Amino acid sequence: MIEGKIVNLRALEVDDLEIHKKWRNNKINRRHTREYRLLNMINQKEWFEFVSKDNPPKNIMFGVTNKQKKLIGVCGLTYIDWKNRHCEISIILYKTKWQSTKEAKEVISILLDYGFGELNMHRLWVEIFDTIPENMKLFELMNFQKEGVMREKLWRDRKWHNSVIYSKLVTDKR
Repeated sequence: MIEGKIVNLRALEVDDLEIHKKWRNNKINRRHTREYRLLNMINQKEWFEFVSKDNPPKNIMFGVTNKQKKLIGVCGLTYIDWKNRHCEISIILYKTKWQSTKEAKEVISILLDYGFGELNMHRLWVEIFDTIPENMKLFELMNFQKEGVMREKLWRDRKWHNSVIYSKLVTDKR
């Protein structure tokens, strides 16, 4: 377990998959992610097997718990490139307007410490679709640098949306 002041990160467990499926299938959440299909437990179990057994891992996922040990979200480092030492941050907390919470900021801080300190990554990045400007504001607040825009990358709600890439280098201000 990785302990923070207000949240902890722990390994994801099989028992978490049902609630994780519910979160991922939520219409609002799905609108802002790469996933376009509704997921079933077969999908969830296959994904869990993949992230649990892959060695070296391409994805390291955590359950986010509050201090009462209640699961409040999922986060991780994905698309890990061990040779070039970079990976993507993935985070979702199951709260309304989670991006403005202390929990969100602490989860990102913990992932930065883990990615740069424990895994010796050089660059952590995040892809954010323009369907959710709250995420852009959060990562800008966390001193991530906007690298660029991929135009019309996501098809949602019968129209195209841009994708924005933000990153932080190990040498950047935290």
